[in-house]
Amino acid sequence: MVESFLLAWRALLRGHVLTALLALTALAHLLLPAVVRSDGTADGGREVFLRAVPGSVYTVLCVALLACACGLVARARESHRLALSVVRPVSAGALMFGPLLALVAVAAVVLAFNAGLTCARGGWTDCRHVYAPVLEPPETAAQRMLKDILANPDTPKEVRSAPRHRLLSILVGREVDRYESILPGKSLAWEFPAAAADVPTGVVARIRFSTQFNMRASLSGQVAFGPWSASVSNNTQSVLEIPLAAAQGRRDRPAAEAPKLDFRNTGRSTVMLRPRRDVEVLTPADSFGMNLLRATGEMLCVIAFLCAFGLFLSTALSRPVAIFAALVFLVVTEMAPAVLEQYPETLDLPFTDRMGLWLSRGVAFATSAVSGPQPISDLATGTCVEWSALGHAALVDAVVAPCVLLTLAAYLVRRRAAASRG
Repeated sequence: MVESFLLAWRALLRGHVLTALLALTALAHLLLPAVVRSDGTADGGREVFLRAVPGSVYTVLCVALLACACGLVARARESHRLALSVVRPVSAGALMFGPLLALVAVAAVVLAFNAGLTCARGGWTDCRHVYAPVLEPPETAAQRMLKDILANPDTPKEVRSAPRHRLLSILVGREVDRYESILPGKSLAWEFPAAAADVPTGVVARIRFSTQFNMRASLSGQVAFGPWSASVSNNTQSVLEIPLAAAQGRRDRPAAEAPKLDFRNTGRSTVMLRPRRDVEVLTPADSFGMNLLRATGEMLCVIAFLCAFGLFLSTALSRPVAIFAALVFLVVTEMAPAVLEQYPETLDLPFTDRMGLWLSRGVAFATSAVSGPQPISDLATGTCVEWSALGHAALVDAVVAPCVLLTLAAYLVRRRAAASRG
């Protein structure tokens, strides 16, 4: 494996891949900040910079190394060098894992350079843990809603005769986007994990408020979370981050009681929000540098998977076809979640549209384990990249998935070598 790694590493150096990527990274940090524009605030400027500069470097790195992976084995196979390597006393697995390690090493060098330039810019703020309400799974709520719908004698015939899986799919989507209304003078509360209240200070409630018919109206309310509370007064239809302070006379919750975020509507307009999307609690985590380190680790794990996928394609396809297939896979994987969000399924949906949704849902399901990390988005929004998320990405994206793909690739290489000798 060491010899295979060194051969691939030297090939990448001779092809000036590492030099070109380092130069592009330096140019991105030098030129892009002068081109992109923020909203004029410090937080907005930091977010725009992180999405535009490190985000561009990460995107280019993914595409470039995926293309390199598609060419490494395919080129050796087309020039018959791979067949000569297979008959030597070296395993096909070593021939696959060596190039993967070389590609990951290139990615590690470029990402480390990118992280160093990002930290050198300065002016960063600490990251924060983000907690969502503890709610029942949307699938469970959809099952209950479907039972009530079918038990209702007024349910239309076309609904009763529709396939059960389609009804559940529609109800799951509606549950995720379900709004709850808070009338004037009323309140609503949501439970949160105990860890959300296990901090001495610095708790922030992030809530997106709406009104009926999406009309703008004044908002007044009182937010309380454990021993902290705050008043809020603003226009609705905006995401508000409400710092909570220790309230006079409020006692700490009992140890066995789950913390609850309570919002009381003291205004004159009905307030609407989606608990699964619009309510979060933020608590202090650690420094930006540590968060960047974890985010860089997630980027490296995703690139490892992409390189393994490219190597797998290159064992069976020619270089142009492998690159085309890999890029199509990348684009479809990125588009699938947006398609599912923008075009929810309905009963009267045409067959062609249903086929597109089924394809998008299948791609999203098949790639959910490896496409979960969102390191650039987390960095830009100040969200803490949790160690558990990094561990999951390392296990799935950098160990399990590459091992499966490269084992299949080694099998294909052996089969091709045996067929050529026969």
